[in-house]
Amino acid sequence: MNYDTPPTEVLNLIEKVMEDYHPDLAANDVKVEAIFAITDEKPLKSGGYPAMAFIKINSLKLRIKGMKDAEITLDKSVWDNLNDQARVALIDHELTHLQIATDKEGNVKYDDANRPKLKMRRHDYQMGWFREVALRHGEYSPERVQAQILMKEDGDTFFGQKI
Repeated sequence: MNYDTPPTEVLNLIEKVMEDYHPDLAANDVKVEAIFAITDEKPLKSGGYPAMAFIKINSLKLRIKGMKDAEITLDKSVWDNLNDQARVALIDHELTHLQIATDKEGNVKYDDANRPKLKMRRHDYQMGWFREVALRHGEYSPERVQAQILMKEDGDTFFGQKI
């Protein structure tokens, strides 16, 4: 895998998406950089699974050295094939992982670089499914049980219909 610096338009898009959908990050002057991963026909991976992109919070050491607060790694081949709306959605997804760390009174916590501390937000749903188990055990499989819960609770969000 190789890496490349994305054009300024990508960084500008990150800032715009942050302003439009993540005002808490923008208000606390959170800085996010990006890098393109050039994967040579293999997908970018996060946690061992194919990913269009992923975000990570930079360590205090890197922040002290002048790096931004977080970095989005984008699969360049995926990015190049997305339309503008899909690019905005992908950036929004990655920025949604970032949360400002606060104390019990709701005050922003800061690190030794005087930058707001960040923490990672997990996905609302995380599926780990095996097709063969669903085929073998049908409605009794954990895969089908989770799918039924998803369809019942948020089917309209993800599939345009509820069951």
